[in-house]
Amino acid sequence: MVRQQRIVIVGAGIVGLSTAYALLTQGMRKVTVVEQVVIDHKRSSSHGFSRLLRFEYGPDAFYSHMVTLSLNRWRNLERVAGCRLYTPTGLLVLGNEDDNFTREAYHTVRGLGLPAEQLSKENCELRFPLFDTQPYDIRTYNHVAGILHASTCLQALRDLVLDLGAEIYESSRVTQLTCDDPLRPVRLFLSTGTEISADRVVLATGSWVHHLLADLHLPVRMTCQYLLYFAGLPASLFSAGTFPAFIAGDLYGFPIHKGCNGWVKATSHAFGFSVDPDKVSPPDDQVITGITSQLRELLPMLNHAEIARIDSCIYDVTPDEDFILDRLPSDPRVIFASGLSGHGFKFGVLLGELLSSMVCDTQPPVPLDRLRLSRFPYRQALCSHHLVYK
Repeated sequence: MVRQQRIVIVGAGIVGLSTAYALLTQGMRKVTVVEQVVIDHKRSSSHGFSRLLRFEYGPDAFYSHMVTLSLNRWRNLERVAGCRLYTPTGLLVLGNEDDNFTREAYHTVRGLGLPAEQLSKENCELRFPLFDTQPYDIRTYNHVAGILHASTCLQALRDLVLDLGAEIYESSRVTQLTCDDPLRPVRLFLSTGTEISADRVVLATGSWVHHLLADLHLPVRMTCQYLLYFAGLPASLFSAGTFPAFIAGDLYGFPIHKGCNGWVKATSHAFGFSVDPDKVSPPDDQVITGITSQLRELLPMLNHAEIARIDSCIYDVTPDEDFILDRLPSDPRVIFASGLSGHGFKFGVLLGELLSSMVCDTQPPVPLDRLRLSRFPYRQALCSHHLVYK
């Protein structure tokens, strides 16, 4: 009988839980997930009502193709979990000829066989009259895009991995990771005083990646982002089925949807100021005012709505906005994911498969060369064998 490897996953956000699920469904049995707070805690990058599932990545077919794979996996997960994880809403994209995004994205998604259409100004105003389309000269609509119900996705994955036999340790921060001998297991020391040994480790720590991988000098910056929720808008005009999810330049938003208290959620994807994930900063009123002003120009009816809630979240951003999926240079038994750059949630279940393929040394569903750390040679450094939380 082949001995089962013990695999420890650090981080129980969408990537960590998806990795655990992928490993368990491939027959791994000794899977442990360690989470420093609790699953779906408010400072987690995976927490919240919703995430946009969109296929539009300008001329870059790599991610658009990955979204098609991801959506299939989300729909399969819905069937297994027996609950709704995804709501189709369609996606309206407003852009300009010179933005190197909108027209290119349209041709890319059409090339993938998706039902996208280009709208005339008149047709767009007739179908989506709430938007001020005057500043834009390209308008496209993709019927397949929609909303992932983020917290519901996390809870569904948690229940599934527990049912499949995984252990989950909450309120257990990894303070030290020791891999000083390739012939001995990797050792993880927790804030609770517990020590865990592992044959393989996956670090899916989100905004806290530098705390355990400081010596790797990853080119990843943590940025503060705000999410605005507008109340008092008529559901007949702003609900899914009538009002689409949308992208207009850096702005994006959602119709009123399940769990969102009758609010319209919208914001800017423009990267904010750098932050420490362990420090809670007061909201930046100037940034919020700027985002609000832009949204009210795009959607004039928001001038009559009140901002009912402002959430903050943290992006882990790479210079090229591509993900990093790789092994530690000094110990390939330790695998890490970072740099999701604010667009990673929609790929969660697929990312879990990619990381599990790295753990099991099997063929990944998509090539991983583009996502290696080695694309940043000026940043790459050997990791010490003794990694300590700072």
